[in-house]
Amino acid sequence: MSEENKSLVRSYYDEVMGGLDSVDALIADDFVDHHFPPDMPPGPAGVRKFFLELVGPSFSDIVIDIDFLLAEGDKVDCHFTFRATHSADFADVIAKGNKIALPAISTFRIEEGKLAEAWEIFDSAEFMRQLEA
Repeated sequence: MSEENKSLVRSYYDEVMGGLDSVDALIADDFVDHHFPPDMPPGPAGVRKFFLELVGPSFSDIVIDIDFLLAEGDKVDCHFTFRATHSADFADVIAKGNKIALPAISTFRIEEGKLAEAWEIFDSAEFMRQLEA
């Protein structure tokens, strides 16, 4: 089960970087990502909105480099680095074309073969520093 759950998380990141066409197969209808803004709808619609309306317009050349995955029971921790170019204004910060490299950890809860819930931690002060540099 652990390897299947890790594969599901890898597929999620491949999907969100690749167009979101098959996100419904990976995400539960009531999926909640606790690091998304509060106005995001649950499920695949929220994932699409987050990546297409918030992340996509503000950043280009986005790459998610997965460093490693840890799985236990119904949880998977994904240690990764978000790499991108700040190409349009984001969070009231004017884009200057800065290259961003931000390590983060996402924890996913899997239920019935789909992602059901997620949490993420990253250094938000470092993120803002890289945006404003």
